[in-house]
Amino acid sequence: MPRSSFRPTEVSAGGVVVRRGAHGVEVCLVNDGRYWGLPKGNVEPGERPEDTALREIAEETGLDASTLQIRASLPASEYVYRRGGRLIFKRVHHFLVEATGQTELTPDPGEITEAAWLSFDDALERVSFRDTVTALRDARTIVEAGAPSTPAGEP
Repeated sequence: MPRSSFRPTEVSAGGVVVRRGAHGVEVCLVNDGRYWGLPKGNVEPGERPEDTALREIAEETGLDASTLQIRASLPASEYVYRRGGRLIFKRVHHFLVEATGQTELTPDPGEITEAAWLSFDDALERVSFRDTVTALRDARTIVEAGAPSTPAGEP
């Protein structure tokens, strides 16, 4: 039975951040003290999800925003959770983002306890939620096929 979309009460954006190194492609994961996942955060009023993704990735990982490039859009995820007894209907926009230049991770200690570069296989074993597994698998498929050379939405 297909899932029907809902009107979100909270919208976030983030991404599968990749870098190309001597040992192949690596993925950045962050840990908030409880769960391993992708860097992401809430979309501010008037902000595009793409801009949110780049801003949040830079804030949470310490990567320079000018070295981050969106390479592709990934399917959004939707889920429901409780906060303070209230149901939150959340939509997360995911993007494949390439980090170039300096890729040393310096996580924001106010939000992130740890950040790490991992192989796709190690990242898939470490993540905590199904929607993150889906985003990683979709990103891996694009990377292995050869990621687009221009950012998403450009000719």
